[in-house]
Amino acid sequence: MNPSPTPVAPDLWRITTPLPFRPRSVHAYLARFGGGDFLLVDGGGNTDDAWAVLDAGVREVAGGWERVRAHLVTHMHLDHVGLVTRVRAATGAPLLMGALDAERAAHADAHPDEEAEYRAGLLLRSGAPEELRRAVEASRGESNPLSAFLPADHGLTGEAGELPGVQGWRWVWTPGHTAGHVSLFRPEDRVMVAGDAVLPRVTPTIGVNRQREDPVGDYLAALDRVDALGVASLLPGHGDPLAPPTGRVAELRRATEEETRLVEALVA
Repeated sequence: MNPSPTPVAPDLWRITTPLPFRPRSVHAYLARFGGGDFLLVDGGGNTDDAWAVLDAGVREVAGGWERVRAHLVTHMHLDHVGLVTRVRAATGAPLLMGALDAERAAHADAHPDEEAEYRAGLLLRSGAPEELRRAVEASRGESNPLSAFLPADHGLTGEAGELPGVQGWRWVWTPGHTAGHVSLFRPEDRVMVAGDAVLPRVTPTIGVNRQREDPVGDYLAALDRVDALGVASLLPGHGDPLAPPTGRVAELRRATEEETRLVEALVA
């Protein structure tokens, strides 16, 4: 893992922070816009090691946290959302998230036991063996300290739109991995910061949730949305850039459709 900020496109830097579990790292991105202000995308898990790397990277690229005017989190998973309270304390900048993920994160924070019961019931109904259910419950206790909650200032609704207070970038709804997953797109050079919507080496998990009836269909629609934008360079939350991502998007579509057919055959 390279802890130093890496230029990945004009006015865009990648900062890779460590994770205490697999995958061992996650990418945050720092985008310069307007007259020298910055947008931070994601961050890392809520650990001192991750914060030290992010803090050093922001200071090196932006000259200080006071230049960060907005913080967007692509989705609510702890390796992406974990540092939101530390970022807010350093910047005072508004937090932007997809509305569905903002709602789910708020519910999980307010009702952690109910959220755990929902997940346990889902595993039971799905036929997960007892050993796996116990392991998931144990990992929940280990993971919670890595996440920190902060209510979003802007819940992004719809399929795409402008980012409040940020010039040159648009947000795009790319659900499937989570119901409210969003990516960032810069029309000028067709660069996309994609979170975990498209990953170069693994197929993103499609998350079951109570907010959307067809998460698989949502994910396939998200892949279509990426294709339709004609993305020239896709910057993922884990792994190397895809330039262009067209071939990988096609692979993910085929894999998702094949896995869906296999599951449908098993339950028929």
